Amino acid sequence: MRTSFRLFNRENIFAAAFIAILLSLLWLLFSILRPFWPDFMWALILALTCYPVFIRLKSLFRGKGGLAALLLTIFIFIALALPGSFILMNLSQEAKDAYKALSKVSLSEKGLLLARKLRSSSLQPFLERWGIEPEQTEALFLNGISSGLKNVPKMIGEKVSAIFKNLALFGLHLIFVMVALFFFFRDGSRYAHFLVGFLPLERLYQERAVAAFSKTLTAVVRSMFITAFVQGVLAGVGFAVVGLPVPILLGLLTSITSFIPFFGAASVWVPASIYLIIQEELLRGIGLGVYGFLVVSTVDNLVKPLIIGETIKVPLFILFFTILGGLKVYGVIGIFLGPIILSLGMAFLTIYRETYLFVSPEKTERDPAPFES
Repeated sequence: MRTSFRLFNRENIFAAAFIAILLSLLWLLFSILRPFWPDFMWALILALTCYPVFIRLKSLFRGKGGLAALLLTIFIFIALALPGSFILMNLSQEAKDAYKALSKVSLSEKGLLLARKLRSSSLQPFLERWGIEPEQTEALFLNGISSGLKNVPKMIGEKVSAIFKNLALFGLHLIFVMVALFFFFRDGSRYAHFLVGFLPLERLYQERAVAAFSKTLTAVVRSMFITAFVQGVLAGVGFAVVGLPVPILLGLLTSITSFIPFFGAASVWVPASIYLIIQEELLRGIGLGVYGFLVVSTVDNLVKPLIIGETIKVPLFILFFTILGGLKVYGVIGIFLGPIILSLGMAFLTIYRETYLFVSPEKTERDPAPFES
């Protein structure tokens, strides 16, 4: 005897109601924690990067995970807070000094000399064709310098104000990151097993997805530090060649600023190039600018995708645009999220191929990973 199918039976209604309640609760939880998601993500990145150190500390303290997590968290806090505070405070002080100096500055002899050189340069005959006399050229140039100098103090003052406003906010978020980091160290293993258990996959595929996540994150962190080291060395060589003072210190500063998206190393070599040009070292200034653009800053676009691509086995051009897209959508943390999302996507595509396209185990072992040559 056939039983008729009933969509709105007791079991289906209860299942639909349960799923609706569950999704609503998850959405409410997400909304409550939404302001802290960036802090959780940074804590997760730090925890996964430093987890091998935590394991060694825990073994050294005879299994006392809480003590190991506390000591490692304090060490990471000091390692991040002290240099960060030092750089921000010095930056604000330097900006203050520059503000005071530029507020009193007038046109220097070098400015007048540059104006006169421009007046007598080969550009002047072309300007005269348009009815611009030498005296007008000099006046336009000097007026441009004057207006620029008037705007610079205002701009620096705004930046100093923004630094002090963001300093307290930075400290607060750093505390949130450290609190989350402590619990990720101490209880991260339990959290991971709990969350991975919800993946509707066999144990082998669950482990593969976790491995893809961990491997990609490690590759991103490693690529960032290697890129920073290479850029610092190359920049230091360039600064030494053009005769700038303290090239080693400037190279170290380049390594630190290389972690900043978009500006990165350019925030050091661009002002250095401008400084040389102002000092009438025109060829050296232009040469340093060309070297910084073609060599120092280009390294970031080559080394980082190369290291990550070798790890997760995807074409460099896809990875390059994934990193840029992650930066645009998620900000700084997108440097990590972009490659991680790409790696997990490729891992799940492989699982889909092996599970639902009925590929035999023998063929799977012979097949290369997606995009792998």
